[in-house]
Amino acid sequence: MIKRANVLSALILMVIPGDSGLLWLVNSNNRLEASYVPQNLTEVNGYQIRPEPKEAYEKMLIDMKTAGISVNLQSAYRPYRYQQALFKRKLSILKAMGHNNSDALHLATKAVAPPGASEHQLGLAIDISFDGELNASFGNTEAGTWIANNCHNYGFIVRYPKDKTNVTKIMYEPWHLRYVGLPHSAYMHEKNMCFEEYIKHVQEEKILIFWIDERSYYKVVYRKKVPDCAGALDVSSLGSGGDGYIITEVGEYIR
Repeated sequence: MIKRANVLSALILMVIPGDSGLLWLVNSNNRLEASYVPQNLTEVNGYQIRPEPKEAYEKMLIDMKTAGISVNLQSAYRPYRYQQALFKRKLSILKAMGHNNSDALHLATKAVAPPGASEHQLGLAIDISFDGELNASFGNTEAGTWIANNCHNYGFIVRYPKDKTNVTKIMYEPWHLRYVGLPHSAYMHEKNMCFEEYIKHVQEEKILIFWIDERSYYKVVYRKKVPDCAGALDVSSLGSGGDGYIITEVGEYIR
C-alpha cells in the first residue's frame, strides 16, 4: 500500500487527453528521433525540464533541506546533438587510452547513452550532486542514500541501479533520476524493479491495482490500442520502440 501522505505530496492531478510520454522506455534498443524535442519545457535553476519532474523535484528538494541535505541540479533536458557530442567525446577519450574501435564503442555505450538513447532528451531525467561530481560514490553519501530511499515518493526512480546493470546495460548511476510518476515509481521501488522490468511486468499482467488507502486505489492498465480514456490520470505510450499504451486511473471502492 502506498502511504496517502506521500501520494498527495507528489501527485499531479490533471487529465491528459493525449500521450503524456511519462512511461516512454528510452534506451539503446528504443531510440528517439533526432528531431524530437518536448513541447512543454520549462526551466529550473537554468536547466530546461518538463513541468511534471520540475514540480516533483522542487517538492523533493524542500524535504531534503528539511532533513539537512543539499543537492544541486547538474543536468536535465539535453537535445540530440548535445548527446551526440558527449558520446563522440567519450569515444575519443577511450580510443586515446588505447582501446580499439569495437571496445571503445562497447565501453562508451555503458557510460554515456548514444544519441537518441538518452532519457535527457525526453526532459524527464535529471542528474543531481552535492559537490558537482557525478560518480558511483554518490550512492554512499547521505544525499545518495536519501535519494535511493525516498525519491520514489515524488515519482522518481534511480534509473540505473547497481544490481540491474545486466538489464539496463548501463553502469550504476545513483545520481541519474527519471520521472515516471506515481504509482509506478512506488511499485518499482517496492518490487526492486528497474524500468525495463516494470514495463515488461505491466505488459504481462495487463492490469495492476495499487491501493492508496482502504477506499482509494490506482488502476494501471496495459492496452495495445488506447481506448476512450476521458478522466484518466495519465495515458502514456511506451515510446517510439514500444508497443501499446499504459493508462493510469484513480478509483474509489464503493461498498
